[in-house]
Parts: sequence; structure tokens; C-alpha cells
Amino acid sequence: MDNGKRPLSREEKFRRESEQRIKNLKPKDYKDGYYIDEYGERLKQERRAKEIHKQETEVIHRHKKPLTQKQFKLRRRLFYSLIFVIVLIIGAVLSLTVLFKTEKIVVEGGKYYYEDQIIAFSGVELQQNIFTSALFSTPEKITENLSYIESVKISFTIPDTITIKVTDAVPSYVIKSGKSYLLISAKGRILENIADNKDKLPELKCDNLTSTKTGDYLSFSDENIPDILSEISNSLNKNKVNEIKGIDITNTANVKLDYDGRIQINLGMPEDIDYKIRTAIIIINEKLDPNKAETISGTLDVSACNTTKTSRYKPAETAAPATTVQPTTAADSYYGADSGDYSWDDSTDYDVYNDDIYSDDAYSDYADDGVVDDGENTYVEE
Repeated sequence: MDNGKRPLSREEKFRRESEQRIKNLKPKDYKDGYYIDEYGERLKQERRAKEIHKQETEVIHRHKKPLTQKQFKLRRRLFYSLIFVIVLIIGAVLSLTVLFKTEKIVVEGGKYYYEDQIIAFSGVELQQNIFTSALFSTPEKITENLSYIESVKISFTIPDTITIKVTDAVPSYVIKSGKSYLLISAKGRILENIADNKDKLPELKCDNLTSTKTGDYLSFSDENIPDILSEISNSLNKNKVNEIKGIDITNTANVKLDYDGRIQINLGMPEDIDYKIRTAIIIINEKLDPNKAETISGTLDVSACNTTKTSRYKPAETAAPATTVQPTTAADSYYGADSGDYSWDDSTDYDVYNDDIYSDDAYSDYADDGVVDDGENTYVEE
């Protein structure tokens, strides 16, 4: 055992010792003569060797203790869990190899491109497994290569359908670029270069562009500008305002809109934009130009209407005199000196206004407390 060899078994030791004893036997006197009975001695030693071998190889079986109820439940759970895992593995293999092949590819949305164009960039093919198709699809390649698509979502429907849901970009404004225009989406993406602004979309005034490549997104020094433009575009679309000819964001602390080339709307700080736009449109439609004469021009300041509930209008110096509406109550009468602009109080709600009177050369502030301030003098309503 010291030299690396395996230890001898009891049987082997006995056989070696037996051989040595047989060699050392001395002759004995038997009835038939005097000699060494080597054969008989070997038979006897062999029987003993077999007994030792049997003892060494014999396995003793002990009676096991019976399982407790807890052990029995645990073993049963393990057994069922193993079966469940095996079933899952078999089901997964079948699902990925034999079942759920893609038989239909459905494109939802996407009015600017053919379905084949969209599918070509999706990474989805017929006869692929629907699970792996959806998992390894490439919706980002669709938006990268097709500029009029804003976002894409790819999903599957068991047993055989892949659905590509497309959200189109919304052309919202243009930017002058030489003799042509860049068509821009609400999210600030360059959709294409167009020769003229035939849809009469608002023209954006902003800083110099870093890129004019189709598919790129506009980059501005102020990272908040894309969100501001998106909010303006969404508000104009939601409220169906089609008269805006320009958007000026050269100064983000004083955002301006050009209404029909006649009225400049000052939104001021880019906060509560939808509220300010709705207020401005209602003032124009119901106060300044209710008869749609389209002769009113000037500056409408709604920058503070979300906080002070006050909006101000100043006619252009060259504008024709505004139409005068006869007052119906004492509060509707005109007060004040010639200061050159107008204001009114809309404190009850953005779409509820008093029947104030406006002229082309003065303004008056109406408040709920009955005090009228024209900027120079203060009057108390009778």
C-alpha cells in the first residue's frame, strides 16, 4: 500500500499465506504410507478461501425507516415538478420547431408606404416561428429607413399571425431651406424636402440647423425645444387650428405664433401651451373677429392668461379701426385714455368672457371687483 498499489483483500492474503504453508508442509505418516498430502491441503484451503470471498462480497440489507408524511409530500411534489418541467421542455421544443409557424403578416397603419416596404425592414418572414419572429424583429430599421413612420410595435397572435402596428409621423410645420422647405413632423423629424408649402403648414423660425438630411431629428441648442414644438403641434391639431402661419422659437422664453399673417400671438413661457392657444383662438373668434372679416391685425398677448386670467390685445398701427360693439351693460362701456392697446379679464374660465368693448386706440382692464384700470386712470363701475 506504501508503494501505490491497492491493498490486498482478505481472500488474497489467505491464498498467499496458504501457498506458503503448503510449501512448508512436512511429511506425515498415513495408513497407506509416509508422505505430504499437498492435494488434500489445497482442497481444504480452497474451501476456506471461498468462505472468505463470500464474506467480503456479501451485501447486508437493512430495513429502511418508513417515510414521514412531510417527506412523502415533498417527494411527490418533486416528482410532479419534474414531470411538469419535462412537459414544458417538450412543449417549447415543439413550439419552436413544429408548431406556431407564421402564416400571416398584418400591417396596421402606415398610409405613406406599401405593406411590402414595411415588412421588408421588419425582419419578419413567413414560415418563421411567431415567437422568435417577434423576439428578433427589427422595428427600429423600419423607422430608420422610412422617415414618415414615427414608431413601430411588432407583436404576435397565436397560432400564426405577426402584427406590425405603425404610427405615422404627423407633418406639422416647415423650415425654409434655400428655395425649398424641409417638412418636419410633430416630433421634430425631417420627413422630406419639398418644393413648396402647398399644405400651408406653419413656418418655423429657429436657430441654424445642424442637419437637413431626411430622417434626422432637428437638433437645437435648447434641448426642450422638441417638446415645446410637439406640444404646440398637438394642440393645433387637437383644436383644429389651421390659420397658424408661423412658429417663432428663437427665444424660448417668448414663444410666438403667427395667426393668418395678421395677428401675432405671444405665448410667452412654454407652459400651459394648450390652454394659451385655446384662449387665444376663442378671443380671436369671439372677441376680435367674430364676423370673420379678416381685417383685424395686431398683437395678442396670452402669456399670462394661465396665471392672472388676463389677456391683452394691441392693434397694429396701420390696421383698420376695429368694429365697435354696442355695450349691453354698464360694465361693457369703454373707459380710459388713449394708450394704444386693449385688455380684458377672463378670470372665470378661459372660454368665458364679459361683453367688453374695444376700440382701435385705447384699452381697459375689467376685473371682478368692479374696478376698471386703463393703465393711466382707475375707475369704479357704476
